[in-house]
Amino acid sequence: MDTENLRSFLEVATHGSFTVAANRLNLAQSTVSARIRGLEEQLGRKLFVRDSDGVSLTPAGRQFLPHASTITRTWEQSRQDIAVPDGYETLLRLTAPAYLWDSITSPWIGWMRQRRPNVALRLEGSFPDLAIDQIAEGLLDICILYLPKPHPGIVYETLAVDQVVLVQHAEQPGSWTDNYILMDWGLEFRIEHDRAFAGVVKPAISAGLVFIGLQHVLSQKAAAYLPLSAVSAHIERGELKRVEGTPVFQRPIYLAYPANPASSDALDIALTGLRMLVRDWSGAIGFAEGDRALSMADAPAP
Repeated sequence: MDTENLRSFLEVATHGSFTVAANRLNLAQSTVSARIRGLEEQLGRKLFVRDSDGVSLTPAGRQFLPHASTITRTWEQSRQDIAVPDGYETLLRLTAPAYLWDSITSPWIGWMRQRRPNVALRLEGSFPDLAIDQIAEGLLDICILYLPKPHPGIVYETLAVDQVVLVQHAEQPGSWTDNYILMDWGLEFRIEHDRAFAGVVKPAISAGLVFIGLQHVLSQKAAAYLPLSAVSAHIERGELKRVEGTPVFQRPIYLAYPANPASSDALDIALTGLRMLVRDWSGAIGFAEGDRALSMADAPAP
């Protein structure tokens, strides 16, 4: 379906006139009329009826109106998402966990602006599974994530191995088990967690995002297993404390990117910056750095 036909339809529907719509679109009225006829042929329904006041929507036209508006907005958003801004050679799009903004994402932006000022950057917010699909479809270039989703044409590289530790609010009353949120770190973690805490009552609340779990612990004076990289500052400030004598789980942080990128030079620079920043950051936090790239074939399944 031609989006130009949809724009003509929306203009006519808004102004109730083919003439006004043609003037606003800077087109001949015959062109607008032809576009509407083409749209009606595609849909197999009449969309407008002429009356004494001009033209009005038919019942089918009124039903189609919100769909036409949604399709047009989605198309425009898609064009903006993949478009290279004026004055730049290419565009790189990255998504990463929100809690890594201060330590990784923001310094990486500075790295890229210094070394490739002609590369525009777009920071996305996305769930890992969706992000991997977007990389495969060419809508995203880099993703930092915990759970890799094996996919042809995507490379997974271990950036670091974070420690997932049990923390509780410093003012939490009673035992940490009294107000505990279970973080869903994947099947392997759930098995090890259940083995370590076989006698603990299953918590009523669970979450899959670090930000949600951390905010719950802070606001509700609760406890949870969270990455040391996300809670170390809160521990230093005395807001949180580690629960002594509990297991520490190792959790890799992965870098995902296309095996055959459209702009390999810009992507290489971006990846180099991320590796260097994570190496410095991991040394400061005190967890292990990864050292090998994983292809789709040997990437661990979530």
